[in-house]
Formats: sequence, structure tokens, C-alpha cells
Amino acid sequence: MKIDESTGDVTHRPVLKKNKVTRRHTVTNERIDRTKKIDSRFDTRRSPIKWKMFHPRNIGVVYLYALIWAVFMTWVPETWFTWLTHRSVLNANAILVVVALGLLVPLAAGVFDLSIAGTISASSVVAGWGMVEQGWSYPVAIAAALLVGVVVGNVNGFLVVKIRIDSFIATLGMSSILTAFAVWRSNNRSILGFPDSFKSLATEFAWGLNKTVILAIVLAFALWFIVEHTAVGRYLFATGGAREAARLAGVQTDRYVWGSLVTSAVFAAIGGVMLAAQFGSTQAQSGSPYLLPAFAAAFLGSTQFKRRFNVWGAVLAVFVLQSGVKGLQLAGVGTTWIEALFFGVALIVAVGFSSYRKSVHGGERRWWRREESGPEHFLGKLLGWGTPKTDRSKENVQEWWYDPEDAEGHHIKPK
Repeated sequence: MKIDESTGDVTHRPVLKKNKVTRRHTVTNERIDRTKKIDSRFDTRRSPIKWKMFHPRNIGVVYLYALIWAVFMTWVPETWFTWLTHRSVLNANAILVVVALGLLVPLAAGVFDLSIAGTISASSVVAGWGMVEQGWSYPVAIAAALLVGVVVGNVNGFLVVKIRIDSFIATLGMSSILTAFAVWRSNNRSILGFPDSFKSLATEFAWGLNKTVILAIVLAFALWFIVEHTAVGRYLFATGGAREAARLAGVQTDRYVWGSLVTSAVFAAIGGVMLAAQFGSTQAQSGSPYLLPAFAAAFLGSTQFKRRFNVWGAVLAVFVLQSGVKGLQLAGVGTTWIEALFFGVALIVAVGFSSYRKSVHGGERRWWRREESGPEHFLGKLLGWGTPKTDRSKENVQEWWYDPEDAEGHHIKPK
């Protein structure tokens, strides 16, 4: 504790703080009063209201969903405002959620996995072929399908990590190989006649929601906990952010890249099993429709909440985009081409918006970061915080400290 000798007032108080890196607690003196008036142009205090949480750059999908609701409540209120409509969206897209969640892992590690569509097809064909033609029980067929995912992930990891083939090329080639395998194994025809015990895995669980939705939620929570609350997640993002720097810091980057590709393939194999159980049949090209939507959901979700690839951003992106597609279908605006158009535009917008944001102010706008305590701002008068606009007077323009790109006035010489 520190006391001002002239006034006798307490100016600092001891505060126990925890270091995020060393995890140790230290006692520091924190100032509790301000004896001098602070120039608002150089005031770095934060606003008590975290306005950036509500900015469209952070939760734009939420605003998009609100817009979708407003449009279709006006356009087709008799069909849109029913639990049946939104329940069908959840049930139909549980597979896409699982595939998109698996895709998040290699993207976070800085590599691509374009083989997810082929893995879905191959795993579903293996499960169907085993049960229909070989007489396997459905647990054995599911185990064989998941084994396909493990093998594909390890082959991808070997090609990318050991052979040093670019992940885009390696997984694209693997996708073609898996498609050829699925065509050969199914004789290029649909496999039908799955047992009812297997198809029951995709039947209703509660409130009209299928068991596949519950499985997707469980996988989302498990992946969220691992990525956001364990060292594995931190090392994974470190590998994707700066692989060489992470390697020099002691992170086994090759192991995380390999593991991310295995995880993606296993999730895609789970999606293949869910696909076969939900539709009661499978074919060699059954996984192709999931490739573009999975990437669109992952990249659009990366612009939400965390400003990087994250679980809940991807889940929400899937639900919002598919809700928009469902609303247009209910309104009679196309049934075959509208989904491809919707997800293609979403992918372009998500990647383009992310690239634009990185080029502006180091990745983020700063209007919410500094207090606006200037008296000329209405918001500053109302809430008591803010910064004045840039002084573009002739005196400042002629001086060496003038910076025309600084819109917040940090360059202005104090008076």
C-alpha cells in the first residue's frame, strides 16, 4: 500500500494477480485514484461495455440468422414458424456438423483435407457392403468403417509429414483414390437392405430430434473442450499459426499435423456411418455433397466469436446457412441449385471478409477499443468515454508528427 505524503490519501493498494504463463501468484500495487486529469486523446482506459462482442465482425452469423427469421416470417409464416421446419434442419444436417467439426482440426493445424468426401463415401460403402453382402453384424460393420477413416488419416499424414507433399495435392489425390475404391466395392450401384438394428441408430430420440443430432452435439462438446481447454488445442493452433516458430519452441508440429489429418478422417468416417444409417442405403458418390458445405461452414465459423477456427462458430454457421436454404425451398425458390449457390457464396464471403479484416488495422477495427471521452461525442457524453476525432488543422498537418492514416488522433501533439 502506498500513501501520498502531501495529502495522506491512499494511492495504491496491494492486489493478488496470477501470471498466465508461469501460473504463479504475485502481489502488485494497483493505483486506485487518479490525481491528475487525463487527456482524452491519450486515455487508454477500456470501456466497461465490451462493444466488440456485439460487432457484426464477431457475431455476424447471429445477425444473419435474425435477418433470415425476419424475411421468412414475412414471406412464408405458415410454414416457417413451426417446430417441424427447424427440427428437420437439425436432423438433416447432423452429418454435415460432424464432418465440419472434423475438418476444423487440420485447418487449425494449417493443412487442408480434401479427402473428407471420399472418406465419407468409402466408409459408408464398406459398412453397407459388410452388412448386406458379407453378413457382418452392424457393430463389426461400424468398426470396419471407422478403420477406413483411421487408415486414410494415417496415409494422409504420411504423405504430408514424411513425403512432404502439399496437403492440398495429397488429400485431393486421396479423395480420387477413395472414390475409385467406393465405385469398385459397390459395383457402381446403390447398396440397399440394411438391417433395422443399424437403421435404428438414426431414428428419433426425443422432441422429434434424431440420435444423430445427439451424437453431433456430444462430439461438438468433446472437441470444444479439447481445442479450447487443453494443451493439445494450444499446440494445435500454434502449429497452424506459425509452424516453424512452434517447432523451435518445442512443439512437435509434425505429430500435430499428422494427428489432425487422422482426426478429420475419423470424423468423416463417422459421418459416413451416420449417412448410411439415416438414408438406409449408400452409393459411391454419397459423400460428394458434403465437401463444399463443410469448408463453407468451417471458414464462415472462423470469422465468428474467436476470429479463428472454432467449434461453435462452425456449428452455428451450418445451422444458419441451412436454415436459409430451407426457407428458400419452402418459398419455392429452386430445390436443386439453391444449396450449392448458398454455400458457394458463403465460402467466398467468409474467406474474402477474413482476408480484408487482416489488412485493416492489423486485423481489427479499433472504434470499440479506446474510450471516447471527448465532449463532442454523443456516446461519450452519454456513457462518459471516448476519443476525439483526428485534428486535421493546418498546424498539425505541417508538423512532423502528423499521420493522415491515424483516424483516432494518436499522432496529435499534446497541448
